[in-house]
Amino acid sequence: MIAFFSFLRCEISLNKSSDEYLVEPEGIRLALTEVQGVSENEVARIIEEPPFKDIADFYLRVKPTRRTLERLALLGAFDSFGGKRRSDEAGEDPEVTRGDIIARVRQLNAIKNRPASEANQPTLDFQVLERLPTGNIEPTMAEKVSAELSLMKLDVSEHVIELYRPMLEDMGVVNANELVGLRNKSEVLIAGGRVATQTPPMRSGKRVVFISLDDGTGCSDSTFFDEAQARCSHILFNTRLVLIAGKTRRTGVRGVSIMAENAWDIRELWQQWQQKTQAAG
Repeated sequence: MIAFFSFLRCEISLNKSSDEYLVEPEGIRLALTEVQGVSENEVARIIEEPPFKDIADFYLRVKPTRRTLERLALLGAFDSFGGKRRSDEAGEDPEVTRGDIIARVRQLNAIKNRPASEANQPTLDFQVLERLPTGNIEPTMAEKVSAELSLMKLDVSEHVIELYRPMLEDMGVVNANELVGLRNKSEVLIAGGRVATQTPPMRSGKRVVFISLDDGTGCSDSTFFDEAQARCSHILFNTRLVLIAGKTRRTGVRGVSIMAENAWDIRELWQQWQQKTQAAG
């Protein structure tokens, strides 16, 4: 299941993260164990070895696998080693990009034999490799979110629904935090990541499906009865990003649910919308 933290600053730092989530004044420090494919031994070494002064220092002392090193770079775990370039480094832009860091990691992964980290052993002139590559662009927000979802099943840089915001605004989709201000039986479109699907037993014996969506502003709850289920049953249990059409139902002063009428896969709608937009342009 996807967890959404877009309302907080969340990140992995190799000098601060541990095997647990940490609550800090500026946000949440993600656990190293969230990164798929990182072994328990690697996590233990990362926790034991800090502080790391740069990527090469981490590479030599932790001895991560090539896959782990690149995954950490894609997720921004080395971003804190970036900042300003030294004055003797080439490049018009003094800022280090995540693209530069990823390129640096790929340089390290291309080394056939890892240099020794002990002071009394040669490091094959490892200092020559210390400079970060230049001219590599910063990944787009969409690329960052895609990496997070792929490698952690979390979208922490931005809520995944924001990738589809132009289409959702064009369609008049309502945010979850706006539902409370709508009148009873207002027709609405809502969208978000499916965080819960429930089919509790009913006295009537008929199946009722309850869907909860998270869109970054809050959660919305929708109810699908027989007719609605017949239209979109394939969407309700297998689709991660969902658009729902229905009518509001007041359940209290601050309570609103949706009597659902239909549902669609946002990614399929996005492809259709892009094709339509390109054709119109």
